[in-house]
Amino acid sequence: MPALESGQIVAENKGAVLEITFDRADKLNAFTSAMYRDLVKLLDHAEHSEALRVVFFRGEGRAFSAGNDLADFLNAKPGEAGEAAHFIKAIYRFPKALVAAVQGNAVGVGTTMLLHTDLVVAADDAKFLTPFVDLGAVPEAGSAKLLPAWLGYQRAARMLLLGEPMLAQEALEAGLVAKVVPTDQVQQTASEWAQTLAKKPPRALRESKRLMRSGISRGLDDILNEDLALFGEMLQSDEAKAVLTAMHKR
Repeated sequence: MPALESGQIVAENKGAVLEITFDRADKLNAFTSAMYRDLVKLLDHAEHSEALRVVFFRGEGRAFSAGNDLADFLNAKPGEAGEAAHFIKAIYRFPKALVAAVQGNAVGVGTTMLLHTDLVVAADDAKFLTPFVDLGAVPEAGSAKLLPAWLGYQRAARMLLLGEPMLAQEALEAGLVAKVVPTDQVQQTASEWAQTLAKKPPRALRESKRLMRSGISRGLDDILNEDLALFGEMLQSDEAKAVLTAMHKR
């Protein structure tokens, strides 16, 4: 496990799952530069660890994250994207499965990071807010493309232009989250999903995620040709043969 500097990110190995907790509850888990650096280190560690197959994000307290710490915005140097940019790029490029449990508010990057997360479980009190325009800024983390594509332009405009919150049930209906559960069940449900993913054949999981994610920016012809070729190749792998043999013997 890498050395962490912020004291506000807690990481714990739970089998093949790396559980990462945002532990700044008194500030609603607003991210500081040091927290971002810790998150980048942990994602790099998980990517290169053969023992880890899934990363699970959770927030301590009553909010998932209030987004970027405003003091960091005010202290940013001209033309500098800041540590948040490194985290966004790291989560975007992360090849293994990512799961998140969201309760309370998910503001700014607390919402846009979820666009690069594979499974999001939301508590019934969750609110997703992207008030970039209200801060004199623009949508980040690819949200100007991904939110209209996922939610439809008008619903995305309510979030990105009006700054209206999206509540849990609408987020489920729109496809922003995978499941809504009572608040007292959100951590357990997401953790169980993470453990289930960790038991899947690892290469099959990674390649499936890569195909799904690359499909966002590539044409159907390219994806179809690649997934058919890869499907045939992977059926001949030791990993697939072991799974198929075990299933055949049942």
